[in-house]
Amino acid sequence: MKSVAVLVRDGLSLFEFGMTAEVFGIDRTDAGVPRFDYRVCAEDGPRSVVTKHTAQVSVQATHSLAGLLDADIVIVSASLPSRCSDAERRALLQARDNGAILVSLCSGAFLLADSGLLDGLSCTTHWMYADQLQEQYPSVTVVPDALYIDAGSVITAAGTGAAIDTLLHLVRRELGHTIASAIARRMVVSPHREGNQKQYLEVGVPATRDATLGPSLERVLSKLAEPHTVGSMAALACMSPRSFARRFAAELGTTPHQWLTSRRVGAAQELLERSALPLDAIASRVRYRDADRLRLQFVRALGITPARYRHAFRAGAEEPAAGRPAS
Repeated sequence: MKSVAVLVRDGLSLFEFGMTAEVFGIDRTDAGVPRFDYRVCAEDGPRSVVTKHTAQVSVQATHSLAGLLDADIVIVSASLPSRCSDAERRALLQARDNGAILVSLCSGAFLLADSGLLDGLSCTTHWMYADQLQEQYPSVTVVPDALYIDAGSVITAAGTGAAIDTLLHLVRRELGHTIASAIARRMVVSPHREGNQKQYLEVGVPATRDATLGPSLERVLSKLAEPHTVGSMAALACMSPRSFARRFAAELGTTPHQWLTSRRVGAAQELLERSALPLDAIASRVRYRDADRLRLQFVRALGITPARYRHAFRAGAEEPAAGRPAS
C-alpha cells in the first residue's frame, strides 16, 4: 500500500486539499484502484487547521509532521504564499532524504522553494504568484505557462484546477493509465487535459467556450483507426480548416495534430495494459503505419518504450503466446 501524506497549514485552500482526498482518500478498490494510506499532517497535529475561506471552515489534521517522514508521496497543499517553519522544513527535507516523491499544489511551491527543494529546477505555481515566486527564489526557474512540471522526484502544479491534472498524472506515472482512468471516471473528469496556463491568464481569455468542438472530437476519438486531418476534423465541426485550427488552439491550448497524437498514444497505452496484442496490431488500431512509428511517438510522448510500459503497467492481460516476442 502506498502512503500519501498531505502537508496542511493554516490558510489552507479547500479545493486543492479536497483533490488530494478525492484521488487518494477514497476507497475505490471496487474499481480496481489500490487502497492508499492517506494522512493529513500539520505542525503540532493532530489539530484543526483553519482555511483561507470567508466562512469559518476547518480541516482536521490526523497526523503531526512525523506522518510525512516515511511516506511514499508527500503533497504540499495550497495555502497563502509563505515561508516554511523550521519544523516543516526539517520534515520536508527528511522526507526527501527518505525517498519520497514531493508534490506541490498551487502556492505549495513556496514551501518547497523555501526548503531549497526546488533549487536548480524548473517549477510552476498559480500564474498569479509566478512573478512573486521567481523574485523570492531566484535559484529556481518558474515556468508560468505549465499546468504541471514533473522533475522526477519533485512535481509542481499550477493553480487550483491544475491539482486534478497533476494528481492524475502522478497516478498515471506511478500506477499506470488504467488506474488513473478509473479514478478520473469516478471524478467525472478527463484523465488527461491538453494545454497550459496560458488559456487561463486574464488577457485574451474567451468569455465563452465553443460547443461545436466537443461532439466533433468525440467522433474522432471513436474512430482513431481512421485517417484524420485538420480538414476532415474541421468538416465534422462545420468550419473551415483555418477557423477550426484557430478555435482549437484557443479552446485547448494545443494544435489538432498534437491533440490527435496524444489521444492515439493514450489509446495505445490502454491496449498495452489490457491486451496481449502485438505492437503492430496496436499500431494499426491507432492509425500508425507500423510498430516502429508507434514506438517513436510513444517514446516522444512518455519517455519510455511500449515494451517497458507494458511490462510495468500491464493489468490482467493474457500473457503473449509462447515464442512470440514482446512488443
